[in-house]
Amino acid sequence: EIYSYSDKTAEKYASYVNSAAKQLGSAVDVYDVIIPLSSGITLPDNYYEKITSSSQNKAVESITEKLSEDVKAVNMYGNLMKHRNEYIYFRTDHHWTALGAYYGYEAFCHEKGVIPITLDRHEPVEFEGFLGSFYNDTKKSEVLKKNPDTVKAYYPISPDVSLVYTTDKGSSYSWDVIHDVSDYPSSIKYSTFIAGDNPFTEITNNNLQDGSACIVVKESFGNAFVPFLVDHYEKVYVVDYRYWNGNLIQMAKEKKVDDVIFVNNLSMIRSDYLTGKLGQIIE
Repeated sequence: EIYSYSDKTAEKYASYVNSAAKQLGSAVDVYDVIIPLSSGITLPDNYYEKITSSSQNKAVESITEKLSEDVKAVNMYGNLMKHRNEYIYFRTDHHWTALGAYYGYEAFCHEKGVIPITLDRHEPVEFEGFLGSFYNDTKKSEVLKKNPDTVKAYYPISPDVSLVYTTDKGSSYSWDVIHDVSDYPSSIKYSTFIAGDNPFTEITNNNLQDGSACIVVKESFGNAFVPFLVDHYEKVYVVDYRYWNGNLIQMAKEKKVDDVIFVNNLSMIRSDYLTGKLGQIIE
C-alpha cells in the first residue's frame, strides 16, 4: 500500500476543516482525527525502507500544522506505533481492525479530556473468514485466501442503544451498532460496524439523557471508530460525505451538537475527488 503525500490536497482538506470550525464558532468543538494507513504502522522498518512511500508520520504532522487553532487535532500515530505488533490492521484489507480503532479512540479521548472506557469492559464478538480489498486487488491471491482475517468487534457497554440508517434513496432502517455478519459473504464482513457505509446514520444511547450529541464526518475507516463513541453521547449522528448531500454547518446547529468529529485516513486526504466531496457539505 504505497502512500504519496500531496501538500496541495492536504492544504485543501485543512481549509475545509478550518472553515467548518470557523462557521460553527466556540459553541461547537471541532476535532480532526487523521488515521495512518497500515503500511505506515505495521510494515516492518526494513521493508518500508525498500519502497517509495512518503513518511506518514511527517504527513500527519504537516496536515496538523495546517489546521487552525479552532480545530483540535487528534494525532494517533504514536499510540498506534506503540501497538504496531498487535492485530490493529487487517492483512487482506486496507482498513484498521476494531482494536486499531480503539487505540485511535484512546487518542481522541486524550484530546477531549475524557477517560476512555477500557477494552475489557466491552463484550467482544468475532467473525471469521474475512477476505477484503487487498484480496480483490491481488486478483484473489491464493496466499491471502489461505490466511483470511477475523473481524473482531466490541459492543458498546450501554445496554440500550438504537441505530437508524438512511440510504441514498431516502429509505430508513433500524439496525445494530454491531451486527451479526456470520452468514455474510467473506468480502463484506467489515460491515458489522454501524451497518456499513450509508449517507446518514443516527445512533441513540437511551441510557443517557444529558442532551450530549456529536456528528462524525467520515469515510469507511470511521465505521470501526464510531461504536466506541456511543457510550459518551446521547446522540451520535454519522455522515458519510461521499454519499450525503446535506449541509454540515446547518445540521450541527439544528441538532445542537457539542462536537463535530472529522475521521479520515491519509489516503483520503491525498484525493482531490474526496476532499472535494468533503468541501461540498461545508462550503
